[in-house]
Amino acid sequence: MDAAIEAQAVTLTKELIAIPSENPTGDEFAMADRVEAFFRGIGLEVMRERVAERRENVTAEITGARGGHALVFLNHMDTVPAGEGWSRDPFLATEESGKIWGRGSCDMKGGISAGLAAMASLKKRIDGGAKAKGTVRCCMVVDEESGAMIGTEAAIASGHINPDDIVISCEPTELALVTAQKGAMWFELIFSGKSAHAATPHMGADAIHAASHAVVALQEAVTQLHYEDPLLGRCTMITSIIEGGHKTNVVSERCVMQIDSRFVPPLRTADIQGIIHEKAVQACAQVSGVEFSLRATIADRPPVTADTDSAGARLIMQILEEILGAEPEPAGVSYYSDAGMAAAQTGSRNCFLLGPGNIEQAHTPDEFIEVDSLKKAARVYGRLLEKFALGADAP
Repeated sequence: MDAAIEAQAVTLTKELIAIPSENPTGDEFAMADRVEAFFRGIGLEVMRERVAERRENVTAEITGARGGHALVFLNHMDTVPAGEGWSRDPFLATEESGKIWGRGSCDMKGGISAGLAAMASLKKRIDGGAKAKGTVRCCMVVDEESGAMIGTEAAIASGHINPDDIVISCEPTELALVTAQKGAMWFELIFSGKSAHAATPHMGADAIHAASHAVVALQEAVTQLHYEDPLLGRCTMITSIIEGGHKTNVVSERCVMQIDSRFVPPLRTADIQGIIHEKAVQACAQVSGVEFSLRATIADRPPVTADTDSAGARLIMQILEEILGAEPEPAGVSYYSDAGMAAAQTGSRNCFLLGPGNIEQAHTPDEFIEVDSLKKAARVYGRLLEKFALGADAP
């Protein structure tokens, strides 16, 4: 099995890289077509569900006899835009020096391909007479590379991801088992004042002045938070975009701030929003005549932590030790994922990240994935699906 599943993972990775699925500027429609053809080619029924214009989730499963919870691959078909700075064609999928280069190779078409190869290997076993006991499902979703993650929301609403399912997103973790994700929220804070001639600033209300107080106060506030998680570290907050004013000799009447906050348990989104609100109130108190409005600009993405003592976690760790030869150590990440969204919206503590490649390559020019990492992932997924679907004694 190993050689065949490894070869298919490599071939599929190259095929998928060659299908642009940039978000924004593009869509995942051609990727959905290819994934559907793959599933139909191995004899599985396919469900395609429209999420937005030319954006469709694709779901297929191998149904087990025992019912109950499923093992679900939850993977996104979109990539960030190719951008500038490449020394090679981002959609050519070049293989050299033990790496496959191209946009999405690491995040996450390599992981997708390893998971698809594992599904094909399991289906071949079943076609050969093996009996599926547990259900294995593959949810290919749109729009992960945005704040909304509407693809995963739609998959949950359609019943493809349930609280008891074991969910794995094949994100680039270098095959470390990620069991914790920081909360990741974006907020828009708008200060509104009154314009006036710069020669008579007392006649106006300077929105930028108030915003400057808020920027400093927010940085100080987050450094004073005493919360620290053993896997996730400490909270962070940055003001990533500031837009205000329109002419050098005019007091600014409006200033818009975009804020990114990454936070750890036990903090929730309401706690972070409360901190921003408090500092905005204080900023307005320092600049007479300025008011503010505050809103979250993305879906709620609180910190999530998986149960490392659950049957799902134990099974994954057992397979990792079997294939990689070392006892896995749970890890945490500061970015958010489809699995995090699934955990947040269903309350599941069986949502994990586990995939080939290094996150440092994601979103970069000359993105690549190491072939050896890709092959190991294919073996891990293949063995995991066998064990879950066919039973503990599967050879």
